[in-house]
Amino acid sequence: MWDETCALAASQICVPEVVPMYSDELACPLGFVCNEDLTQKTLCSEIREIPQKFLFGDIFAGVYCPEGKIGMENCPRGKYCPSPVEQLNCPAGYYCPYKTATPEIRCRGCGEGATKPERDVGIQILIILLLVVLIIVGAIASIIYKRTKHLVTKQVEGLSYRLIGENSAKAQKAKQKQLDKLRPKLAVIAKRLEDLDKESGFLYKINKEEGEDDKLEFDVRGIFDALDTNNDGDLQYAELNAVLGFDDEELEVFCTSLNKAADAKEIKHTKEDSVSRPVFVNNFLKALEGTVNLKVTPAEAAEIYDTILSENQVKEVQESMLYTSVLSNTLSDYEIMLLIKKFRQVNSVDEESSIIEQTGVAEEGLQRRHTGIARELFVLHYPTFLMQVYTEKDAVDTSEGVDICFKDLCLEVTVAKKQINVVNNVTGRLRAKTMTALMGGSGAGKTSLLNALCGRAYYGNIIGDTYINGTKKQIEEIKDVIGFVPQDDVVYAELTVRENLMFAGKLSLPRGTDMHEIEDLADSTLANLGLSRVAKSLVGDVKRRGVSGGEKKRVNIGLELMSRPKCLFLDEPTSGLDSSSALLVMSSLKNLVSSEGVTIVTVIHQPRKFIFDLFDALVLLGVGGNTVYSGPAKGAYDYFVGLDYVLPAGEALADWLIDISAGQIHPDPKVAATKDQEKDDDDDQLMAITPRMMTEAVGKKGVAMGKAKEAITDAAMRREWLYKEWQKYFDGLDNEQKSIYEVPAETEVPGAKDKQRFFSQLWTQLRRIVLVSYRNLTAKLVDTIILIVAAVIISLVSGLPEISRNDNPSIEFETLVSFDQTSAPGIVAQLFKYAATIQQTYPLQIGLITAVLVGLQASRILTSKQLEFFRETSSGYDSNAYLLAVNIMATLETSVQIVIVALIAAMLREPVASWGVFFAHFLAMAWTVVSWSLLFPMVMPAENVSTVLGAFFAFFGLLLSGAVPPIGFGKIYGGDIVEHLSAWLSVTRFFLEGMAASEHRCLPEQSGWTVSEESINFDRANTLMAYRRFSYARHDPNATLYDCGGWYWGILPTIFIGITVRYLGFLAMHGFNRGKQTKKPVFHEIQKDGKCGILVVVLLLVLIGLIAFTTWLYTRDLEADYEYVGIEKWVQTGLEQNLTELRQTLNLTDRNVSDIPNLLEMNADLDTSALTRETLPTGEFPDEFANQPDPNVFEGTV
Repeated sequence: MWDETCALAASQICVPEVVPMYSDELACPLGFVCNEDLTQKTLCSEIREIPQKFLFGDIFAGVYCPEGKIGMENCPRGKYCPSPVEQLNCPAGYYCPYKTATPEIRCRGCGEGATKPERDVGIQILIILLLVVLIIVGAIASIIYKRTKHLVTKQVEGLSYRLIGENSAKAQKAKQKQLDKLRPKLAVIAKRLEDLDKESGFLYKINKEEGEDDKLEFDVRGIFDALDTNNDGDLQYAELNAVLGFDDEELEVFCTSLNKAADAKEIKHTKEDSVSRPVFVNNFLKALEGTVNLKVTPAEAAEIYDTILSENQVKEVQESMLYTSVLSNTLSDYEIMLLIKKFRQVNSVDEESSIIEQTGVAEEGLQRRHTGIARELFVLHYPTFLMQVYTEKDAVDTSEGVDICFKDLCLEVTVAKKQINVVNNVTGRLRAKTMTALMGGSGAGKTSLLNALCGRAYYGNIIGDTYINGTKKQIEEIKDVIGFVPQDDVVYAELTVRENLMFAGKLSLPRGTDMHEIEDLADSTLANLGLSRVAKSLVGDVKRRGVSGGEKKRVNIGLELMSRPKCLFLDEPTSGLDSSSALLVMSSLKNLVSSEGVTIVTVIHQPRKFIFDLFDALVLLGVGGNTVYSGPAKGAYDYFVGLDYVLPAGEALADWLIDISAGQIHPDPKVAATKDQEKDDDDDQLMAITPRMMTEAVGKKGVAMGKAKEAITDAAMRREWLYKEWQKYFDGLDNEQKSIYEVPAETEVPGAKDKQRFFSQLWTQLRRIVLVSYRNLTAKLVDTIILIVAAVIISLVSGLPEISRNDNPSIEFETLVSFDQTSAPGIVAQLFKYAATIQQTYPLQIGLITAVLVGLQASRILTSKQLEFFRETSSGYDSNAYLLAVNIMATLETSVQIVIVALIAAMLREPVASWGVFFAHFLAMAWTVVSWSLLFPMVMPAENVSTVLGAFFAFFGLLLSGAVPPIGFGKIYGGDIVEHLSAWLSVTRFFLEGMAASEHRCLPEQSGWTVSEESINFDRANTLMAYRRFSYARHDPNATLYDCGGWYWGILPTIFIGITVRYLGFLAMHGFNRGKQTKKPVFHEIQKDGKCGILVVVLLLVLIGLIAFTTWLYTRDLEADYEYVGIEKWVQTGLEQNLTELRQTLNLTDRNVSDIPNLLEMNADLDTSALTRETLPTGEFPDEFANQPDPNVFEGTV
């Protein structure tokens, strides 16, 4: 039975031995604690052993009991105390804070006995070198950018020089060079003129001034006048050839060159077999040069090749060099492209023959096309290829094309809860392989009709019938063969002209399209649009110099052509262009009609005459989307003349038509009078308002009273009359005339494309985004340097972490010698107070600044390309592939930046825990930051994202971080809504807790922050980790276990919060801004297709599941990885663990441990309080500890 002997033995194990002090001991000796009267003492080593024996932990480790002090003290900084009587210098490379028993905290910059942590000088030098390297790289990138900009500027200047022409001294020099080259032929022409008894001395002469070379002068006007004997301004080609002496092939090339030049320069020429004086004067020399060079000898071909080599300083001529070589003086881009294709065919045959010769196997397709042209190949084939290019007829598309017929087409929109038709019963036909103009004044509904025709009228309801190649279909059914060119030039400014087209082709062409086929299409598109010379130039924007406005507009068109559309819709393609550039753009489009068989429809505003003449058909609208005229463009003039309108002399036809459609001008009364037509009162009233009267209605200070209203009313009445006249005219057409409006016979309707696979588009999008990012390398480096500088400043200002303070325990002697479950809380409070330091300020500061900077940078990847995204989505590109590519690139870019920042922060901060804590938590926070940064651009305008995003990160990152009152971690773990708001909205919440808890978790158990696994009787609720002022890791009991590897509980919830937010971004992409993606609202799609509703429900369920799972992750309580018995049983469990000592006390050493009955079974009613002495009542922590500065305030120890 359990008797008094056993109880006495247990009491001797539970408490240290107290002995009286000798009379000659005037002070408490070294290694002892004494009572105040200096009558009793006990060994400090025994006091340290008691908690360890009873599995309470080595909480007295690191205490020092000096001579002359009645109590114990914490081992001072710079020292470590392996026992209460030893005090040793902390070794170099370690930092020993207060109460250190064993040096464990590494400090690279600390010397022996260092009293405060020091940074390693080598690390500081390394950081400085890193900053220097980044600055140097940034400077180099800036120089490269400026160099590129300079080259582009020179290229633009060269293009400007060609536009300036004869007004430039350089142009005069070039012209002189051209004349010198043609000198033999011009001499022959002059001789033949003399033989024909024509005066020619003034036509061809050589002037030589002192100190200058010979100058050849040739009077082109003179030769025309000499041959134009009847002075009618036209010269027959046959008559002209009397002095030219061309054979049939040469004469055909010469005539074709003159006619093409006339079309390109808007110069009127009368007949195909003759040439007018303006055409001859402006283009004779160039046409002559091209014709003279038609028959090239091998020697001349070799000279041309060598010239190209010397101009480009290369060893082999590349295909792209031909566009800017001497060939461009006589050949168009399209002709050079045909020439290159012929060389490619020869190259491919030679390469395949070489492969067969070497391997004996013929490859199906070469992976990489050789773009060089060997000298031997050029000399051998150039003369033949050049003749073929000149004499071959332009390719003509033989496909059916797309014919669109529409009847009573209306577009109904809701304005102020009223249904209004912005397109009103418009009937017409877009004939296959024609170019149609949509014209009208402001508010006429031109763009609305365009959108209705091409299926982009997402904002309204389309009513009426549409027929595609004679079959009644909705236009949406053939969207794969429709291209739409927006008014704004939405292209990638960071890419070259060719790169823009290549990426568009890879994303829009059908699955399985060969890369060589895409390259050929890009070359053809560049040539057709006149962009071959600038194919390698950056498109540019306001930040970087690039191609001209007209060229950019043509790139905008080229992006759609890369999908090989059968029908192309354009919204004001000439807006913002000068007349020459506008003509070049429209001429390129007209060429697409004949060469590619594309049906083109374009809204155009006030085209000049030569542009208007390019159109085959015209749809003229009045206010409200009513038809004023619809039919052949050439018939518009006759139609309105038939309504008694008169075209004033010198006024452009297009401007006149627009004024008529707006009701701003009226039929001429004099013309009406000569027709003897009876006019009703309404007609007389319509003719009563003259332009002069409308002008007089406007006074000097605005609109005169009464007259303006009358003029507006009359204009509206005139428009109504025009609408009725058109309907009357249309109804009166006979069957033959009306046939151009009727639905044609049914032909094959183009089918849907087999679009590129998701992963193929993803890879293409990734490659493009990487290239764009590379072209913005300077800006990326600046962003990274800003982040690094911010991290350096915050780390330097915050200093190194101070994990302890000079606060010695104040414990009475009687309490120390009666250590039990009652006195333990008060004792540990005194022992642990030295380590109650604040570690939240630095994580909060660097986390908040990093989140804001990284978030703003990451959002730009979407905001800067928002218009491009909307355009591509509207064109049928896979938006999911784009969003995933953006997510991948933004995450990778940010991760690189964050790894650098985390590395620098860790080196400067010298954390107690593993550096992996910095990398893991920085990356996790960046993951969430990027997630939010990619969500906001999906739900708001790009110009507002920076402001809203910065405020979001700063406000919630500060308020809900857990470090700022009134919301601390105690409130966050309180179980109310604050916990959820903090988790979802604050990107610093898990970052701050993880960083702080990781630092404290690396402190030994005598600090009070951690407990070893063997200390099964220590109540985890009494650690500083769980104390109300900190309240870290309430859901993870294992956070109190000592571990310098870090605490990563918040990483998984952070990852899933980021995943959920990114999924929200995915939903927002499909739910918001649908109009800009030319899509109907989701609710409309659900009504239209029930499967869409099911899909929406599934997507929402996935969102709910993600939210629920993520919430469970950060609210669940983890299971403890250790055994906890409890302080109330610390004596019993302690005795069980110390049976060896108990055997010695009871003189049972001759008995085995298994022979000693279990003490608890021997006496289940054991009263452990009877085994200890009387104790002093204590609380959980003393008042002086409770009154420390609030850790949520940016003050105190960091």
